[in-house]
Amino acid sequence: MRLTHHPGRHHQDLAAAGAADPLLPGAGLSWAEDGGIQVPAGTPLPSGTPLPPGAALASHPDAIPHQRRAPVRGLPPARLPAGDRRPGDRRPGRRPPGHRPPAHERAARPLKAPAAARGAGGAAAPADEAGPAVRRLPRVALVAMTALALSTTATVATAAPNPAWPRGVDVSSWQHQNGASIDWNAVKAAGNSFAVIKATEGTTYTNPHFVADRAGAQAAGLVVGAYHYAKPALPISTAVDQARHFLSKVGDTKTPGQLAPVLDLEITGGLSPADLTAWAQAFLREVESLTGRPPILYTYRSFWTDKIANTSALAKYPLWFAIYNENPDPGWLPGGWQKWLIWQYTSSGSVPGISGRADVNAFCCGPADLAASADGTRDEIAARYAAEPLLHLSLGAPVRAEGPAGGGGRWQPFTNGLMFWSVDTGTRALFGAIAQKYLAYGGSNGSLRRPLEDISWTSAPEGLQAVFEGGRIYWHPALGAWVVRGEILNRYLALGGSGAWLGLPVSDEYDVPGGRESAFQHGKLRWSSTTNQVTEIREPAPPPAVP
Repeated sequence: MRLTHHPGRHHQDLAAAGAADPLLPGAGLSWAEDGGIQVPAGTPLPSGTPLPPGAALASHPDAIPHQRRAPVRGLPPARLPAGDRRPGDRRPGRRPPGHRPPAHERAARPLKAPAAARGAGGAAAPADEAGPAVRRLPRVALVAMTALALSTTATVATAAPNPAWPRGVDVSSWQHQNGASIDWNAVKAAGNSFAVIKATEGTTYTNPHFVADRAGAQAAGLVVGAYHYAKPALPISTAVDQARHFLSKVGDTKTPGQLAPVLDLEITGGLSPADLTAWAQAFLREVESLTGRPPILYTYRSFWTDKIANTSALAKYPLWFAIYNENPDPGWLPGGWQKWLIWQYTSSGSVPGISGRADVNAFCCGPADLAASADGTRDEIAARYAAEPLLHLSLGAPVRAEGPAGGGGRWQPFTNGLMFWSVDTGTRALFGAIAQKYLAYGGSNGSLRRPLEDISWTSAPEGLQAVFEGGRIYWHPALGAWVVRGEILNRYLALGGSGAWLGLPVSDEYDVPGGRESAFQHGKLRWSSTTNQVTEIREPAPPPAVP
């Protein structure tokens, strides 16, 4: 994906910026200061290959950084493989102007080819760039060694993603430099099935080609999507501002043939891992609240492991993973993700209908999966309600259509309860006195926040309970519905909950001198604001009137 720092401006392409071209056959040979050539250690030589007198090949394998070792599946390596080509390493849109990559990333880059091999404008690689374990050969051997490299590298086949996985592109104003247009019919005819188009960046920039590109891609029969290039900043509320700006330009996404909105997260904005996680959560939750769809998160491995502390807090969101590893699959995933939705496997694709290079992607894992993900009309609450007839009995009929819920998600009221959905919680149903109590406490906007489970039985006979992010509600036909939360809830559960000596709650939490207190059937729990400790009080409390 491409970043645009200012509206109407575009990044320089790789050639103009002086970056290396993709590694060519023979590019492992570099010029030495004495007029010879350097032969990287590990160059494959057929048996009996003649070399000039006195020549020898070193055996140190690290002298060829462009030859990759496949990472071990299942467990991530302690260090990323030297040849792990990251999106941020090769594309100018991923680095601020003047940025110099850290030393470990510079070392991981392929060696540059000699100027003669690269063409005008390329600088010769310094003598130490190939590493110490080399031998220098006279210049007269250049032709023979170049031919040898051509013959040996030509036999190494680059693995490709599974051809059954639908292909697609992502584009931005980068693809419209110098007035270039995109022929979406040609993109479709080349075998592509979807296109994701940059819509916005930050809170002010809108891609001037977004509307036309989306309409052209749709008219050509492609599934379409839109992405927002994140500009994280404090306060965390700027994430909500950016999400609203994004959706104001994208419009209605609950239509057929549209992928869920995408957050493109690949810079930190100077935020700590904890703040960056909170910022991303705020953006994604605002999008899911306003659209009712699970937004997609785009990122790449080294960013996630190095800049956001490999958090798994966002692993429930569909992953768009960028890695250019020349393997048949992306390899191990960071952040607790068990699967990927989209894999951006190259930024150097040649796509008919698009000028210059383009990002090319694979969708997991077939046309039916793409069609299901592009079904913007799906309503998670309605889907569960329709699939479970017992909910019709416990909840009654819908009162109105679903709408945004506080904290991230959607909710819908029914005659005898409510249903709630979010990416984090799934679809939950609350009914009767527990639902009434929850709404009285402010629903997901209140201290209980979002429901995490459906209503379930308690250990105590005839009791019911519901679990929320901020506490629990307990109900019994003889006692009513009561809220327990905070440190008092933690102690109550540690003691065994409703199955222990305290029994079920008979009150909500209330103020006492120096703290808060909750009453139960056979005692009380008192929290001290001074010590943050909870004290057990073994005295029976009279049962209150059922509310």
